[in-house]
Amino acid sequence: MVDISTRGERGRFSADRLDERLGVFAHRFDAPQTGEPHAGAPHTETTGTGPLDGVTLGVKDVFATREAVPTGHSKVHDADWHRGRDAVAVRRLRAAGAVPLGLTTAGEHALGRPDPALPFPVPRNPWDPDRYPGGSSSGSAAGLVHGLFDVGLGTDTGGSIRIPAALCGVTGVKPTHGLVPTTGCRPLAPSLDTVGTLARTVRDGARALGVAAAWDAPEPEWRTGLDGVRVGVPDRALEEAGQLSPDCRDAFDTALERLRDQGAKVVSVELPELYPLFAAQLITLLAEGFDTHGAGLRTRWDQYGRPFRRTLVLGGLIPASVYVHAQRVRAWGAAGLRRRLDGLDAIATPTWPGVAPRYDDPAGLGTVSWLPSLWSAVGFPAVALPMGFDPAGLPLSLQLAGAPGTDRALLAVADAYQQHTDWHLRAPGPLPTGRPAPVVLPQGAPSEPDTQRQLGEALRRAGVPVPEAELAEFAGQWQLTEMLFGFLPDIPDAGPGTDADADADTDLAPAPDTDDTQH
Repeated sequence: MVDISTRGERGRFSADRLDERLGVFAHRFDAPQTGEPHAGAPHTETTGTGPLDGVTLGVKDVFATREAVPTGHSKVHDADWHRGRDAVAVRRLRAAGAVPLGLTTAGEHALGRPDPALPFPVPRNPWDPDRYPGGSSSGSAAGLVHGLFDVGLGTDTGGSIRIPAALCGVTGVKPTHGLVPTTGCRPLAPSLDTVGTLARTVRDGARALGVAAAWDAPEPEWRTGLDGVRVGVPDRALEEAGQLSPDCRDAFDTALERLRDQGAKVVSVELPELYPLFAAQLITLLAEGFDTHGAGLRTRWDQYGRPFRRTLVLGGLIPASVYVHAQRVRAWGAAGLRRRLDGLDAIATPTWPGVAPRYDDPAGLGTVSWLPSLWSAVGFPAVALPMGFDPAGLPLSLQLAGAPGTDRALLAVADAYQQHTDWHLRAPGPLPTGRPAPVVLPQGAPSEPDTQRQLGEALRRAGVPVPEAELAEFAGQWQLTEMLFGFLPDIPDAGPGTDADADADTDLAPAPDTDDTQH
């Protein structure tokens, strides 16, 4: 029998000391105790022989647990949803010996930046509390760095595991879409929503993923080197459209050298699917997200946070024909990327173009990147892992993506890289005690009065009563969203997945900044 108390007590001690400044937990479960089930105490039964025995778990506030109903970090939620039951992923992890310690902070309903006006903790970056930890699985990443728990459970719809992993300097695993059941997880955009794990190391994340996915073997076959491995790098796309900071570019070049040093062959690869898939993913997220939350937006508009409501409401204006077109583009793009990956073990890019932005830098908070969303659009697996730090000591991250169903082999490649670095072993210094920077949310793009009037009329026809004062905040955002439609290429009549046009040269002009839609 393994005594689970040591890890649990350590995590609770860290949370007692640090969580007021980090904002990791939305709801902490109390210390183990007897009494009525579902009263808030973590269920700690364990045989002592499970593959995760004694591993402490931070669960994103969208998963049902026996201890608490998830709020989705929103005032608008069903307080009886899955009450007293675990989500499938939580149930499997618990059965393997993991101990959930609480629900972690997140973007509202897994979308966008935190709104300080809502009655929930604001998650802070563990390397600098003045900075954003990334979203939307914010607390599930941030809590790992100071040892509040061992593994984080999160969801990824457009980067929501990998972005916080990148900005917090941990490892995030987005598996092949559908590998882990989403039952018991509050939905956002079902054709994109993916359950995955976060941990300090690839191996810890992989072991938890293997349990959540019910793999027949608990973890991949690990490699001792990368001989025979081929890694593609989209050099032109990164140069022309990556918008990488100089520090990120330098760290990425060093990471590629580390891969070569271990025997990998690094080759250049083109990504003509880049912006069509970037657009298709955002259109899908908005349209499906509005389908999920439209009824609430129509009746309880002012109870949602500003970033969530002003972003997701745009999904109600996307024509059905555009949504259908986006799905054809996703299928076309997936076929093209499968061909790109034929003969490759992974495609490497940075996970994010730079370091975590300050909370009082609205331009930085509004950054959107195709780097993570490309793989969400097609449902392919991708791993984010540390690749260095900038001169200020803020983490930078490498992303390795692979073909669907190659999750174990991809994790083995990522682990082989990580075993020859020490970035994942670095730890931040003590947290400052002063008041952290306030959250200054990005402002909407400028727009003309006529545009605002037309948008208001369209929203009224859609049944969403948006106050006139708010229309100016996102009328310009709607214009940018409409621009995405132009990035969707015509798909040949032969249908998605054909070879036609898959290798066409694509203009890599910067995509429109769509603000809070990255999550």
